[in-house]
Amino acid sequence: MKHHIESFLASLIAAMSTVVMAESTNTITVTKFHQSYPYSGRATIEYTVDGALPANVVTEIALNTDDASAVFVRSNIVTGANSHVIDFASAFGGVLLLTNASFVVTIKEAELGGVQLWENGPYWAECNVGATKPEEYGYYFWWGDTVGYTYNGGIWISVKDGTNISFTDSGTAASTDGKTNAELLAEGYIDSTGNLTATHDAATVHLGLPWRMPTDAELSALVSNCTTTWITTNGVSGRLVTGKGTYATKSIFIPAAGTGTESDLDNTDYGYYWSSSPYSRNKYHAWRLFVGEADIGSWYDHRCGGFSIRPVRGFAQ
Repeated sequence: MKHHIESFLASLIAAMSTVVMAESTNTITVTKFHQSYPYSGRATIEYTVDGALPANVVTEIALNTDDASAVFVRSNIVTGANSHVIDFASAFGGVLLLTNASFVVTIKEAELGGVQLWENGPYWAECNVGATKPEEYGYYFWWGDTVGYTYNGGIWISVKDGTNISFTDSGTAASTDGKTNAELLAEGYIDSTGNLTATHDAATVHLGLPWRMPTDAELSALVSNCTTTWITTNGVSGRLVTGKGTYATKSIFIPAAGTGTESDLDNTDYGYYWSSSPYSRNKYHAWRLFVGEADIGSWYDHRCGGFSIRPVRGFAQ
């Protein structure tokens, strides 16, 4: 079996240059394909891209074998070397050994989605980071954290490796707690704009560019440029945020997802959402959005709190 796989991989790599094409003017070269060992159904495809790329692109990897075919879409595409893991076991019904495989790697503009709520404003995602429906809470983060945690019966569980943490005010969990803006800048947490860099932006890490966390100014603009109504959607309370004027038909639902406090999920009558902006006057705080039955507004809060994140893309013009 090992010899069979090695022979297959050698023939596949040799044939790759004839099956790679792109919709853009970029040149794509597939450099390697290999199955994970032991042969569990996962594989890695490596390729390089020449030329500048716009932010909102993905690669579409079309995989064909004697038995089946499937298309895998991957974001986080960069000029130069790229590497993506694909799980063909689920798409191919458990077939682990690919025979007579061919690939087509295509660069294309992503269908990004999002809702623009005022003229020249950013596009707001319809779900929280980690959620697949507007009413789902998604993942919780302390400020500057990109791992994310879910709540399960008194335990906060890492979505990365399953370890447990506690959201505390002691600063033992939040690596940004107690750092001034100068220290955050020096250590690469924020950039010259005063906001989290892509490496420390949970929305970018989980969703890829161009998605990011909103700035404090964008949270304030959301409040001032929109009308809001407290509603219940599929049993979950939250704020329906709607644009004004020509944007009055555009809206997003922001659930009251509560906060991670110690080992509990508290305050689910409210919602707290991080911005990418630290509060410059206090090295323990960062800006966040608050939604409740009686109010919506932006203010600052302790960086150790476990809050949700609602991503945006694009910038105000």
